[in-house]
Amino acid sequence: MDIEKLSVASVMRQDAPTVKPSTTLQQLIEFMRKTNQYMLPVVDDDNILLGIVNYRGILNIFRPFSKSVSEIVERMPFVEKNADEDLNLELSPEMGTLILVADIINTNFVSIEETSTVREARRLMRLHNIETLPVVSDKKLMGVLSLLDILVYIFKEHDILK
Repeated sequence: MDIEKLSVASVMRQDAPTVKPSTTLQQLIEFMRKTNQYMLPVVDDDNILLGIVNYRGILNIFRPFSKSVSEIVERMPFVEKNADEDLNLELSPEMGTLILVADIINTNFVSIEETSTVREARRLMRLHNIETLPVVSDKKLMGVLSLLDILVYIFKEHDILK
């Protein structure tokens, strides 16, 4: 079958790892390391997708101002540039338990309905320069579709993978 016409539901991973808004920063980072996932859907107790959290959101909470402000400041000739701003973070041990996923959740995210086609999903990925989409049905998280999931499906269809 033509993969572009396949529904997202037939290619997505249904067992996507998720976190709750009450997950602490420490738990989040440990979970990301354990699952090797850098984008996690945030769901409530009814599995309603509330947003996503990723490593960029974690880094952004430690920056003194937004990326756009940083870019403006960098253009000023009299300001010393700090090339390693991601490495010079102001941290305290309490942050691991005091900062919650609810503090860093990205509610401005792109998702796709499980009835949409893989072609539509790939178009969204390209348009938004992302590689993973939460898959929903009536706001409930049904799974996650990544570019890797699409490639695995194609490779299985061509007997490259079993």
